[in-house]
Amino acid sequence: MRRILLTAMFLFGSPLPAAAEAPISDAFPLRNHNPFLQVYGLPTFQTHELVAEGRTDVSLSYDVANDADDADRLGERLIIDAESQVLNLSIRRRFGERFEFGIDVPWVRHSGGRMDSVIFNFHDLVGLPNSNRDGPDDQYRLFFEQQGTVLFDTDVPTSGISDVQVTAAMDLGKATLRAGIKLPTGDPDKLTGSGAADVSLGLHGGSATLLFKRELAYSGFLGVLVLGDGDIMPSLQRSAVPYAGAALRWQATRKIALATQLYVQGPYFDAELDELGGNTFQLSFGADFRLQGSFLRLAIVEDIAAAAAPDFALHLSFRSFGG
Repeated sequence: MRRILLTAMFLFGSPLPAAAEAPISDAFPLRNHNPFLQVYGLPTFQTHELVAEGRTDVSLSYDVANDADDADRLGERLIIDAESQVLNLSIRRRFGERFEFGIDVPWVRHSGGRMDSVIFNFHDLVGLPNSNRDGPDDQYRLFFEQQGTVLFDTDVPTSGISDVQVTAAMDLGKATLRAGIKLPTGDPDKLTGSGAADVSLGLHGGSATLLFKRELAYSGFLGVLVLGDGDIMPSLQRSAVPYAGAALRWQATRKIALATQLYVQGPYFDAELDELGGNTFQLSFGADFRLQGSFLRLAIVEDIAAAAAPDFALHLSFRSFGG
């Protein structure tokens, strides 16, 4: 961990200028934290906008995702009862007019957590189903069986450094090309890594207009994630996963912006159960608060298709863009 951070600081670190212009299309840097899927190299949600020229952008985010699912059909049995916490250090550096390079260093913990009863009450309040939350609260169990063969089974909480991602972006004029390589620095036995390198490539676009005389930024992207030969149920793992996203961010006041995002991914596994082998649709909504040269960002994330994404997640991040 120390060696990775020192390398990142050496490559990307430099004194920040005294002032910096705030990004127009900032986004919540979210990923899919399903315990079985978060080991792969899906990039965090990003927009087309690069870091300001000649500057270094540093972000520290904390995500807590809670999932409770119990499915037994089509010859398969799945149990997901877990809470995942992810702390991620992200560094981005702009080089010249067109290029940006970065690194993400995540730490992950999987356990029973403490949010089961809170989420049950929240779903009940807003009228969302709680059919999979009838079991004991705050337990930890991950289990998958296919045609009578147990492929994964654990109830031991784990934590550790996850797979590090190295990223690059190129401004194409009217769009941005973003690429990433996920390195196998985590531990598949702890579900902190997949045991293989993954590569992502996405095309991002966006612009801005006015809504009630306030800036409204919109952005979207399409991409593909190519998976290496991982160690998590390798006989079921697919070789490529398409992904896409869209975001709206409205500058409600000089210091507060409201935002919503949709992140979609294709299946990661060849499984009959949608809870493991289906598409994922994650909708987030929240706000960011502009401080001096930085953003404080808060968001709530829900799975809107009840498939292979956590039931509920909270996001908190701090981003410094100079200043």
